[in-house]
Amino acid sequence: MATFITYMPAWVLFILTLSIGLTAAEAGVWVVKRRERKGVKDKEASVGSLVGALLALLAFMLGFTFSITASRYAERKHLVVDQAKSIGTCYLRTSLIPEKQKQETRKLLSQYIDQLIGVSNTPVIEQNIATIKELQMQIWRQTSSLQDEDMDSPLRSLYVNSINNMIDVFEERRAVVLTFRIPDAIWAALFLLYIFSLFVVGLEVSSYKTRRSLNVPIMTAAFSLIVVLIATMDASRKKGHFTVSQEPLIEIQQMIRENQLRPTI
Repeated sequence: MATFITYMPAWVLFILTLSIGLTAAEAGVWVVKRRERKGVKDKEASVGSLVGALLALLAFMLGFTFSITASRYAERKHLVVDQAKSIGTCYLRTSLIPEKQKQETRKLLSQYIDQLIGVSNTPVIEQNIATIKELQMQIWRQTSSLQDEDMDSPLRSLYVNSINNMIDVFEERRAVVLTFRIPDAIWAALFLLYIFSLFVVGLEVSSYKTRRSLNVPIMTAAFSLIVVLIATMDASRKKGHFTVSQEPLIEIQQMIRENQLRPTI
């Protein structure tokens, strides 16, 4: 359900959510009219208190869901910065290792960051991730070969820790982007509560004989806008207004390319 909602175009999700709310409200109006034809009348106060309680609960669920996706969006931006710093640190610390591993690792790091920047620009994300993991293994093989080299142990440990940190940050970012999303249960609960609330609103509007030409549509439109905002922010696999900027990684990429163009002395 989460995948269906987040992959849906924003305008389609807005219209669908608006239609669901209006249908639920009209169902409430129809129930009241049918009961009135049978001579059954409900107390207006009881309906009004129920509307207030359901709308308050709906507002709480909206705030809770928005908080989840906003925190995840902020974490995605933070991890891009951490990843850029970790790759930059690894590249600079290659100057501490022997020339053979240094040249090969720098070449692999250049390919690695190119793949990272391109991973969000292709629909085949899993294929790109597999390529990135293969590059990680190649970098680690170069790192593990340092144990056979005659080099200072603290420097070797410092370099190995930077490689480990780079791999850990990638795994953390992959989990946040692809795994940690709003659960299906929360989306289902949110929409069910929305339907119940609009249904009871329809009961109240019909009971009070008030004009419902604008009241209910405005309420459903407001809810639909928030749902579209949450879904767009949660959709990390497609480009949109909440796509995390890759600028920190691009800056490190430029630094690596400039260093590769410098003549070696």
